[in-house]
Amino acid sequence: MSEGGSEVAVRRFDSDDALSPDLVERVADYARAARAPSTWRAYETDLRHFGAWCADQSPQLAVLPASPETVAGYLAALADAGYRPTTIRRRLAAISVAHQLGRHPNPASSPEAATVWDGIRRTHGAAPNRKNALETRLLTQVLAELDGSRLADIRDRALLLVGFAGCLRRSELVALDLADIAETPDGVILTIRRSKTDQDASGALVGLTFGSYRPTCPVRSWIAWRETAGITHGPAFRAINRHGGVSSGRLYPGSVARIVQRRVAAAGLSPTDFAGHSLRSGFATAAARAGVPDRAIMRQGRWRSSTSLDSYVRAGRLFDRDNPSGKVGL
Repeated sequence: MSEGGSEVAVRRFDSDDALSPDLVERVADYARAARAPSTWRAYETDLRHFGAWCADQSPQLAVLPASPETVAGYLAALADAGYRPTTIRRRLAAISVAHQLGRHPNPASSPEAATVWDGIRRTHGAAPNRKNALETRLLTQVLAELDGSRLADIRDRALLLVGFAGCLRRSELVALDLADIAETPDGVILTIRRSKTDQDASGALVGLTFGSYRPTCPVRSWIAWRETAGITHGPAFRAINRHGGVSSGRLYPGSVARIVQRRVAAAGLSPTDFAGHSLRSGFATAAARAGVPDRAIMRQGRWRSSTSLDSYVRAGRLFDRDNPSGKVGL
């Protein structure tokens, strides 16, 4: 059901004879760029599901435009079927976008839909299922299992340490090119060209200093990987084929999670407790525990608000010297 994608915005101009075909195509390009391709794909999937649900209810039930009552009923059905609130919220967003782009009244913002959504959150809302933070102590335990003579281990040491010290998201880590990593006498400077919270691609610079110990130094580990793999241009972190050769293509975000889980399992930890995000949360937790000011942690992780950082900082400071349980004479 493509009515929810960027093509809706594009088709508005198709019948306008005043626009040349080349300009219509440029409109299509910019409309698609308004959101990430993965977001458009998710919206398409969500809208197909909504369309199938409407068809099951009644052949006369309109999908676009849908009535507020239809959307409210759909939300209730999703909740009763056991869908997570985050999934329901995304499907509601897909319906909203489809109606806005189609210039229809938006049933997703109606009192009927909003009230049902509030009820779902109060009834089924739950704290997010966070994976464990791979903080410094655990990361050191994982790195101790790596073999410095194996190419995959050299890559994974660099990937884990750069991801951790840079407080990087999975997508940011695998998007790095050699040109984005400047080596200086003080360390390396990463250029993050686009991130989850930087949809305008303004970019950001992140500095990684030399570590105190060679096995856990992100700068030395990166240089070792670059030199051993013979990378002179293109993606910084790449796949290694079964013959031990370095691929020319970059890793995928999902590859980071698999590498983290494989390496923590080799260190005797439960792989299901960790994911790619464990590097980012591990850095924030470790920095908070070390007494690093929130503003400095936010700058490294490119958080725009202290609210987003709060859960990591709180976890890292549960047992600091100001913990009241240690001051009551027990």
